[in-house]
Amino acid sequence: MQLNLALGIKNKMEQEYDTYAFFWVSDFDCDPEVISDILGLKPYRTFKKGDLISDKTINRWKHSSWEYLSSLPRNEPCQDAHIANLVEVMLKKKEAIKKLKEKYDIGINCVGYYNDTNPGFHMSEDLIKSCAILGISIDFDLYTVGIIEVDDLQPKKPIH
Repeated sequence: MQLNLALGIKNKMEQEYDTYAFFWVSDFDCDPEVISDILGLKPYRTFKKGDLISDKTINRWKHSSWEYLSSLPRNEPCQDAHIANLVEVMLKKKEAIKKLKEKYDIGINCVGYYNDTNPGFHMSEDLIKSCAILGISIDFDLYTVGIIEVDDLQPKKPIH
């Protein structure tokens, strides 16, 4: 018997990767529109400290966030491609990012769910230099999920 542990991944045959990345600005106390105006970009998501995380919970955000999503499809297996996509946009906003960085936290967050195999990633010297020019941190949340035999979940007898 098999148990599918694919968290957030539809069907193994339908989707091998689910990846995305976003540029973020956090820990601000202004209206998120101010961040949008400074960058000249429209975010895909914003929330303010104290906002409800969802309608299904009483939990609230402990920080504010403004997030701009990579334009690459979510089946792009390479995280460096998502980073390069965002960096290309953000290099054009270098002065605005410098201004934001004086007051707020900024960075890129990469998320990847991989079925059975994680292809890893490579960041070129130029991509690393570009991130350094922007002064941004990069967070990686990478998960490899797949099929596990239920028998593998049974407690093993101790070896004496």
